[in-house]
Amino acid sequence: MAGALRQAPRRTAAGGGEGAAELPALRAARPGVVVSVSTAGDLLQWHPHLHLLTTDGGRTGDGAWRQFEAWDGPRLMALFRERLLARLLEARAISKELVAKLVGWRHPGFSAHVGERIAHEDKQRLEDTAAYLVRNPLSLKKLVYLDGQQAVLYRSKLNPFLGRNFEAMEPLEWLARMSDHIPDRGQHRTLFYGAYANRVRGQRQPAKAEPIPVPAEPPRKRGSASWARLIAKVYEVDPLVCRRCGKRMSIVAFLTDAFAIRKILDHLGLSTPEAEKPPPQREVLRVAEHGLGWGVPTHWE
Repeated sequence: MAGALRQAPRRTAAGGGEGAAELPALRAARPGVVVSVSTAGDLLQWHPHLHLLTTDGGRTGDGAWRQFEAWDGPRLMALFRERLLARLLEARAISKELVAKLVGWRHPGFSAHVGERIAHEDKQRLEDTAAYLVRNPLSLKKLVYLDGQQAVLYRSKLNPFLGRNFEAMEPLEWLARMSDHIPDRGQHRTLFYGAYANRVRGQRQPAKAEPIPVPAEPPRKRGSASWARLIAKVYEVDPLVCRRCGKRMSIVAFLTDAFAIRKILDHLGLSTPEAEKPPPQREVLRVAEHGLGWGVPTHWE
């Protein structure tokens, strides 16, 4: 069953374009298909099925858009069944005898429902439909745990095949049923095909947009000498006033090289005196008492 679920979305998307009524005229058109894999029914029973959100048309190789006038539900179901059974037979998941029985049965065993069209302007309805496609398999609002009876009760709408609108079971059985709907590691439940596939979208040539003129940046203004004003405000000494003549000085350049700064300060006699070297550390010898262990150093004798 896991192999069938992995193959079902691809076979559905492959036959989606052929499910249109005007097959010869639209054979070259490629629609965009979003497939959501679901495994749970209304009462969380095992019920594998697919939800599709498909564009109502497709683009041809020359980029022209072709509208699908109508969708043929029975033909879409037949194409899906044919391609899925062929793929399962190729993978040796089923036998030719079983395929012959399924095809010859009066009931097709599959069904396809074509919903109503949604206009691209109706964003809210599109969002609601997409949210329905990827909804969780169960709702906590419908779940009730009967602590006294050690049972789980799940309510939903009436199931015509089961003839009831609830499911009651033991907690362990409920956990086992929920675990059936957890996808395998690396398996995605929402898939994109056709015009929505990553490879197709990556091959599209983006339309060449006209270059937007970028206004030239205005010339930068020279920063104000606020640093000198702040120094004068804090230390009450103007760093731009000469100490000898008392005239205003102008900034010629900024020096950032430490060697050049030290050389200039040494020439002007403004270098800070080197810090005195710290006194040498005294060596401390540990001598064991009563002549044991280390003994007495020879230079002490």
